[in-house]
Amino acid sequence: MWNKASLSLWAFVAASLASAVQLHPVEYQVVRWNNFAFHSVSVDLRSEQVSPAVIHSSRLESIWSLVQEDTPTVAVTGTFFHPTSASPVGDIVVDGKQTAEGYRGSVVAVDWYGDVKIFDSVFEKAIDWSPYRFALRGTVRIIRDGIVAPDPRSQKFRDPRVWSRAERCAVGTTNDGRLIIFATNHAVTLSELGKAMLQVGATNAVNMDGGTSAALLYRGDLKVRPARKLTNLFVVYERSPFLLPSD
Repeated sequence: MWNKASLSLWAFVAASLASAVQLHPVEYQVVRWNNFAFHSVSVDLRSEQVSPAVIHSSRLESIWSLVQEDTPTVAVTGTFFHPTSASPVGDIVVDGKQTAEGYRGSVVAVDWYGDVKIFDSVFEKAIDWSPYRFALRGTVRIIRDGIVAPDPRSQKFRDPRVWSRAERCAVGTTNDGRLIIFATNHAVTLSELGKAMLQVGATNAVNMDGGTSAALLYRGDLKVRPARKLTNLFVVYERSPFLLPSD
């Protein structure tokens, strides 16, 4: 039979375990693979103090301008966009509202509980976004169920710069509930990027926009600096996903 002392002890242990999970929910490291260096951020999605999201502007802006209203802990380049019109190639959803259309590529989405989903979409077919608070479509799948097998042509990407060597950004998930955000200043292939992400446990991952658009901001420090203005970012805040940005 449980007495008051036993219940108090159990409550203390449970609270300690919960605190341990949330002690360092966002961590940064440099990962090296095949003489390339990759900036890697691990986000513990089990923590109640992390909130993935998407930032989107209808015009080209500096990364500092995009994040200035509510500075995130992590920000990485989002989906591909036209460098003149600023129009994204894929759908974008921000706080439950679709802000851009484009019917190609894989998806990285955040549901209403703050969990991140990576999935493929059917070319030129609309998606029901109601289960998701944030989403970026138009990304290139690089890891599927633990296997590195990028094939952008099958996803209807025609620009050879998508699969050539370039500075790159990526977002992935792991089997143990982590979000992996990756970026590199080195010119690497999609396969090299995927193989490096396997080292940190990514089992599903997508390549974001890169080249001169590649950017990674971590705790106010630009680890990868973009050479041009951007329109959208995938970000992580250190706060509950159930809080509004102004809270």
